[in-house]
Amino acid sequence: MKQSRRSFLKTQLALGACMTAGLDVISAPVQAADLSGYKALVCVYLAGGNDSYNMFVPFNASAHADYAAARRFVALPRNQILPIEPATYSDGQAYGFHPSMTQCQNLFGSGDLAVLANVGTLVRPLTKQQYENRAAELPKQLFSHNDQTDSWLAANARGTNGVGWAGQTMDLMYPNGAPQPSPSISIGGNTLWQTGRRVRSFEVGTNGVGSQYLPFHRGPVKLRDTFRLLHQADLQNPNALAKEHAETLDRAEAFGNSINTALESAPEFQFPQGRLADQLKMVANLIAVRDRLDANMNRQVFFVRIGGWDTHDNQVSGDNKHANLLRQVDLGLAAFHNAITSLNVQDSVTCFTATEFGRTVIPNGSGTDHGWGGHSLVLGGAVNGGDIYGQMPDIRVDSGDAVKGGRMIPTTSVDQYSATLARWFGLNQSELARVFPNLGNFSSSDIGFMG
Repeated sequence: MKQSRRSFLKTQLALGACMTAGLDVISAPVQAADLSGYKALVCVYLAGGNDSYNMFVPFNASAHADYAAARRFVALPRNQILPIEPATYSDGQAYGFHPSMTQCQNLFGSGDLAVLANVGTLVRPLTKQQYENRAAELPKQLFSHNDQTDSWLAANARGTNGVGWAGQTMDLMYPNGAPQPSPSISIGGNTLWQTGRRVRSFEVGTNGVGSQYLPFHRGPVKLRDTFRLLHQADLQNPNALAKEHAETLDRAEAFGNSINTALESAPEFQFPQGRLADQLKMVANLIAVRDRLDANMNRQVFFVRIGGWDTHDNQVSGDNKHANLLRQVDLGLAAFHNAITSLNVQDSVTCFTATEFGRTVIPNGSGTDHGWGGHSLVLGGAVNGGDIYGQMPDIRVDSGDAVKGGRMIPTTSVDQYSATLARWFGLNQSELARVFPNLGNFSSSDIGFMG
């Protein structure tokens, strides 16, 4: 049986996550990060570029009129917007959520959800004049899906060095080796965000860890038996690389078995059906059984992903794809918050959204194009919710915040957003500077949305 490129890559991704032992390539820091108590971060990645200017919308009459003039046929009618009342933020305007996001409106009202305004990749603060005159350094490959995804997940607009900010954070959290199975788990596939030098992530499916990608569990019996014989031979192989590969296979199988066994005792949580909800339910399950995996699992990072946000067409017409995606986010976040609250860890788990860029305020044929800055959501008991953080942009197409095509220049950097989360997670100021090398270019490393 010929192994497809897709299945080969899945095999390698599943195995590469288990190479924690024996491949330490960085030295331990002088001072370890704060590991007191239990905390978890959950990154909800909206792959493709979310049009957050329709997720969170001007509500008062004059501002909505400006919004409608710019957005034209993708604009939401004012009478459909779900209004909110921020606790402290005031710029003379009123705002509200997309009509598909009734749960987020409620979570904002209860103080569990915050909105981070106009965040995006920046090397340093930037004005419209500097952008138009090319008088300042711009993010690497701005408006490119792949490059901007990496810049977001590494929190470095100058490019990445092959590691993500969660991966680096976990390296600092566990300088002498992490609990096993890994405290860094992805249900959304392989991701740079969790890639570190020491602590590697482990992939789990929405139904647990499948063994079907291990070569001695796939295909006809004769092929499986052949792989098993080769595997046993590699375990005795004097070649270090062959032996390490075989031991990695064993670790992958052992990790998977321990996770699946622990999941058998997970509570029954109520979640809606859907791609995102299924992933968030597995995160809740893994949080619930963490002590059965390792009693020292004081820090965990989880990654989930939902695609479809590259809405170049049919954004509000046809199948109304953007509204359907926002509904999945709304229901998934609410169910996840209910689940972690039932576990009494709502103050210890913070969930946040990320996407490679916003969309253009000016629409194209039936959708929007790649933008720049956009809004994000942060959810959890430790969040100073019920408020807007950062600065809401002026989305008029001729404003000082907008550049070509109605792209909004970010007023808060991904570095600041990520560093605020990492500080709550336990990193000190010197560690923040290591993980976020451009952080010193900005006036504040803490935006204030975490308690």
